[in-house]
Amino acid sequence: MPIPSKVRSIGIFFALLSLGVTLSSCQKKIEDVLVEKAIEQSTGKKVDIKSGGQNITIESEGKKIEIQGNSAVWPTDMPTEVPKFSYGKIKAVTRSTMPEGKSWTVVCENVMGNIVKDYESNLKSCGFKTVATIVTSDQGESGSVSGTKDKLNVALIIGSGSASLSVVKAP
Repeated sequence: MPIPSKVRSIGIFFALLSLGVTLSSCQKKIEDVLVEKAIEQSTGKKVDIKSGGQNITIESEGKKIEIQGNSAVWPTDMPTEVPKFSYGKIKAVTRSTMPEGKSWTVVCENVMGNIVKDYESNLKSCGFKTVATIVTSDQGESGSVSGTKDKLNVALIIGSGSASLSVVKAP
């Protein structure tokens, strides 16, 4: 291969490499824009999405949703009246703020034991009025418990070793 051809091949290689690096560094931005456009087309409302690592924030017309993947931390802004759910490993946390109120969802994995009764007892000791449904099978206990106190609503659903705790606080 003559020298000009080698130089051209090396030049093309470096051009493609820098284009690939540029595109990969902008990949999240491109994904954010595509998702924004899809949401805007389906809802007809302006949406702003910001993502970084495993966190995503979506804002639209006074509404905000934050998703923290692999957070493993109890939300510090959770209302103090809500008893901490400490029966498994926190996998993800979602927060949303809307004119109708604020909400949190905590998803846990590796949840074992008779959690529904325990968490219902924790809610009652914090002043919540509760309703519980417990299902027992050869695979263990599952079910749900919900509680209300003033402007707070709490719902816990447990099954197959995972749990989802949702908290809604009205304004």
